[in-house]
Amino acid sequence: MSISCLCLLLLPSWRPAQAQPGQQEIPISLGSTVYQRAKEELPEGLYGLYRIIDRIARANQYDNRSWLMEIVQKYNVNAFGDDSNLIPIYNGILDELASDSSALACVVAHEMGHHIKNHNSINETKKAELIAQLKVEAEKEVLGEKKTAAAEGIVFAVADFTANNVQQAFAGSMVGSGIEKQNSDRLAASQKRINEILAKKTQELEQRLAEEVEAQEIAADEIAYVASVKAGFEAEGCLRVLQLLAQNSGFEYDTNHPSIPKRIEALNAIMSQYPPQSLVEDGESQISASSPLVYNLSQDRTSLKINSGHGASLTDDIETRFGK
Repeated sequence: MSISCLCLLLLPSWRPAQAQPGQQEIPISLGSTVYQRAKEELPEGLYGLYRIIDRIARANQYDNRSWLMEIVQKYNVNAFGDDSNLIPIYNGILDELASDSSALACVVAHEMGHHIKNHNSINETKKAELIAQLKVEAEKEVLGEKKTAAAEGIVFAVADFTANNVQQAFAGSMVGSGIEKQNSDRLAASQKRINEILAKKTQELEQRLAEEVEAQEIAADEIAYVASVKAGFEAEGCLRVLQLLAQNSGFEYDTNHPSIPKRIEALNAIMSQYPPQSLVEDGESQISASSPLVYNLSQDRTSLKINSGHGASLTDDIETRFGK
């Protein structure tokens, strides 16, 4: 997945390198719970994110895969999904939502939703490649017209020469100049036609991409609400995230995402469709039937791998099933 973006703000071209979590498993000492150990071991931001992902994954049966979480050391109110279930989150959004775990859970669940649905985002490089391909298609479409025009020019030249072969040499020179001008005019007309076709195809591409992004964002908002509420977080957390975005300067100029009023309207409809209480009951039953997910902390303590319900390794899975 290239995809993709909380996909809440217009993303900068810079992207963090994919996290490389350490491979050693964090030992859980006797008499200590997974969460107690995590609180002692992890930086505050990663600890909160670990607890959020652990609950969301288990409540929604997203624990059949591992998740990678990275705190990006750059101040920006944003989050975005990346390859291999990686969810980088900027320092800025952690600061803004430092005391609102429900809103932060919605941010995280939104990005998890993009991965679950295999949403693909189109960055500027990929968009340029698509436009280049459209240009090739436009040229091929006009190329047939150019070939026909060239053939007509040859026929005209031969016929003209035959009809006037008794004329003086300077007359033939004048005919040649006329043919050259006709070919030049045809070339200019062909280029104009190519430009017109390319402009039309580019506009259609941008419209299609905008519709796809809007559909993906609305779908991820729905997943974020359902998944976070199932995990026990407040239903209004997602609304608070959208309100935060509405207050962010510059967001109103982001044309890559649906407008905040449209997303809030869609979210209110989703909240009516899925009452919080029924979601909470379903999520609690899933959590009670599973165990806390173990994790690996990277050496630089800025990224975290939350392992799937099968554990951190093949050995873990076998010993869980059959004993040591």
